[in-house]
Amino acid sequence: MPPPTGPLRPPPSRQDRSPVRSPDDEAALDGESFDPPPKSQSHVALLDFLKARTTGLTLTLTVALALGLSLAPIPESWRPLPSLQQGPLGQKLLALVVPASFRGGRPAPLPEVDAASPDTPKSPALPEEDSPEDAGPEVATGPATPPPAVPTTPGIGLEELSAPTLARAVELEALRERMSAQHVDIEPNCRKARADGTCEEDGLAPFLRALGELRSDTRRSPVRVVHLGDSLVASDYITDVVRDRLQERFGSGGKGFLFITRPASAGRWTRSGRGSDGWEIARLVDTKWPRDRVGWTGVAFTASGPQNTKYDVEGSRVAELFFLAQPASGSVQLSVDGRPLQRVQTRGFSKTKSEAAFARVSIPEGAKTLTLTTSGKVELHGVTLETGTPGVIYDTVGLLGGMAEVYLRAQPAAFRAQLRQRKPAMVVLMVGGNEAFFYSRDRTTLDEVRAQMKELVSRVRANVPDAACLVMSPIDAGVRTMGGELVPRRGSKEVSDIFREEARLGGCAFWDAYSAMGGEGAALRWLEAGLMLEDLVHPRAKGSDLLGHLFDLALQRSFAKTHAPLVPVRDDSGLQGADTALPKTFDRLRRREAGEALRVGIAQLGASHTASHYFTDAVRGVLTQRFGDAGRGFIAAGKASPRLENARVARELVGDWKVEDALESAPGGLWGLTGIRAVGTPGAKLRIEFCKDCPEAKALSGRLDLYALDVPDTAAPEIRIDGEAMPPDAPLPEPLAAPTVRIRSFPVTGASHRVEVEAPSGSGVTVLGAALEYDRPGVVMDALGLPGSTAFTLRNMDAGAVDSQLASRRPDLLVFWYGTNEAGLADLDAAGLTRDYSALITRLRKATGNAECLLMGPTDRLQQDANARWTEAPALGSVLSVLPQVARDAGCAYWSPRAAMGGERAMLRWQRARPVLGHADGVHLTPEGYERLAASFARDFLAAYEQHKKGPPTAARMDGN
Repeated sequence: MPPPTGPLRPPPSRQDRSPVRSPDDEAALDGESFDPPPKSQSHVALLDFLKARTTGLTLTLTVALALGLSLAPIPESWRPLPSLQQGPLGQKLLALVVPASFRGGRPAPLPEVDAASPDTPKSPALPEEDSPEDAGPEVATGPATPPPAVPTTPGIGLEELSAPTLARAVELEALRERMSAQHVDIEPNCRKARADGTCEEDGLAPFLRALGELRSDTRRSPVRVVHLGDSLVASDYITDVVRDRLQERFGSGGKGFLFITRPASAGRWTRSGRGSDGWEIARLVDTKWPRDRVGWTGVAFTASGPQNTKYDVEGSRVAELFFLAQPASGSVQLSVDGRPLQRVQTRGFSKTKSEAAFARVSIPEGAKTLTLTTSGKVELHGVTLETGTPGVIYDTVGLLGGMAEVYLRAQPAAFRAQLRQRKPAMVVLMVGGNEAFFYSRDRTTLDEVRAQMKELVSRVRANVPDAACLVMSPIDAGVRTMGGELVPRRGSKEVSDIFREEARLGGCAFWDAYSAMGGEGAALRWLEAGLMLEDLVHPRAKGSDLLGHLFDLALQRSFAKTHAPLVPVRDDSGLQGADTALPKTFDRLRRREAGEALRVGIAQLGASHTASHYFTDAVRGVLTQRFGDAGRGFIAAGKASPRLENARVARELVGDWKVEDALESAPGGLWGLTGIRAVGTPGAKLRIEFCKDCPEAKALSGRLDLYALDVPDTAAPEIRIDGEAMPPDAPLPEPLAAPTVRIRSFPVTGASHRVEVEAPSGSGVTVLGAALEYDRPGVVMDALGLPGSTAFTLRNMDAGAVDSQLASRRPDLLVFWYGTNEAGLADLDAAGLTRDYSALITRLRKATGNAECLLMGPTDRLQQDANARWTEAPALGSVLSVLPQVARDAGCAYWSPRAAMGGERAMLRWQRARPVLGHADGVHLTPEGYERLAASFARDFLAAYEQHKKGPPTAARMDGN
């Protein structure tokens, strides 16, 4: 059927027409420099004249001059008021002749309609790129600003966000409160009724069901969302927040639909390729829109000769080309990283008919760029990029000036074909702003608005009947009166009410963005707060982020109502209890930062997360950069390991060695701090090298400590420090009666040092490890981890040996990171873990002079069932319940790595992330994953430290400890 007609006259067909904005606005949007064109003599004279005169007579003369020049038969570019039909004359004259100071210090109002037609929605100014203050680094290496203290009431939707995303969400929550914006729930409505009139399935059900399948790992295809809208969607500032959050919670399926090149001369490139200059562009919003050719994608990109466009495809494995198959059409060569991949013929089978068509290709793993090069005349509509794995894909198509009526211009068959090709789980319709504008200007009626939205909802439901659909209301907007007063614009509430009703009648869910923003007058408040552009229609980047935040949390609340947590335990994010548990540590860091020559020791005990060194290396880097580096600390004896290379540490075993660990041995026994000992036979050699290839630092002094076992009736090992043989040990006053841990300390000079140990002839040697510290202030952080161990493993090691070695490390802070392996124990004794872990912490704190303590919980841990589906580790819920209580009872701070990862099923999402963050075993992380987790920990630790500095002096400060 033909598209409905209304009072709207489309804009002219000129391609790539710039939105109405100042040159400075456009330069800010593009992120490029802008050299304004030279002003005509008429402009210069007029501006000089205005600057020199401000009296009423001058204003009158200026208006007359402006009118005269604008109506005179001179070139259009010379006119002070080009095309007087562009908009309300009074506003144009006011903007031209009244100084900004007379208008509240703000720039002149932008025209309310398109520059080419009084009846066409403007091509709006899109929100500018984020300013530096809008986004901070993931890890603060300088003074950190703690997150705002905002009540994050459980249930508003903040669950399952990783630490950096949650920190940003908390900031947006603080902004929401300041702006009186509201959490507004989605109205699900009913899409399928029973015979008795009750609702069998609501409007969101297919989408929420698909997300649940991703969550339970029963879905092997992506969950796609198609989001259609106007300029608010074209900027991708609202939808990018929603996309990022959904992909973080449920996994990413890829970038989704992208235009061939940017369909307007301003705005962001994020949802398009970067095309050559010769593409001819026709849009549904244009006067001669591409009839009988384009579906909901809305834009046709035509090449009459060779043209190309490039896409960043890192992480993508599947691409699909959307094009028009037509008679005598040409071809498109697809190339990956400069190498031909596949040629797509766009010629249709019919000799007379054109129709929407698609070509799907596989992208080689590791590909970085995909290039499309045309040959002959072709018409392309876009490209989709996907990872080929389960996850969320969020397509956005925003048309500048878009309305329900504009999307109804799409050729019905193409609309249906393109929508069905995407197989969406949900379609979102976000228009209404331009409808409200036309209604406020009496250029349309509410009946026409209702009829157009009814038809668009009907078309979506008919074309993809199994998909959820959701209608969003327009947001609030404002206008300036002739007197310069800012007032709410008429029409937003009326259009919102119509959309709510049509969503209900059409079986679509509805979200009231107008009320979420704050209702009538919100646009004026947002302008005052810098969240709105001067046009009073479009939010700036931060305002758009807030709208995306509110919509995302509404979606998450809807999901939570129908999907109970698989691990029903509250898992709070952030560093908990630090204010009372870590005052001495924070005071020492404060004094160190103020210039005192202090050493701050941190010893982290744990399992493989600690033993891998990736996490501790990243945290150590942040802390030493800020507070100073006092040395690498303890390194266990053992084989060569690539995990130590980033820290410039090297190990080597030569000869016959056996590396033993406490996990595989009977309880008791003398072990090094990591639960490891290296036992060598006569003549075996061990080498540990610190700060390998570091620059010379002759003025730097320090000490190198060797940890080993002295055994009765055996000769002492031969020890070399930096190639120099050390003198033999002096005889002990009394012969050894049993093996004993011995710590030998050697003064050293410089940054790089090497200790070598050789077993004497006739006897062996047992080495536990070595440590390097410098005689300079700063942080020393020891990583004391044994793969596969639990808190029970540390408990079972000889207490005297552990306590004496740990005391020698002089920690101010003990960090315990156990729990991930305990979560995998099907027969875990939760009461025993509480009792034994608490006793262990008490004992080690006493041995180290009452060092402060911090407990870290488990990462998210999954395991595969018989059907290869990922399920929660059997004791994960128990561990998540026990460890925070153990920390509270022991007077320790607590930090949840699982919450920082994003909570429930975070491991599944980290496995599917690009780059991959979660290991395929469902237990460990990749190096990139550990580094990201360390960034989250460092952020929370330093935020708590900064908060502590603002508090009153503690007893530790006042007594000088």
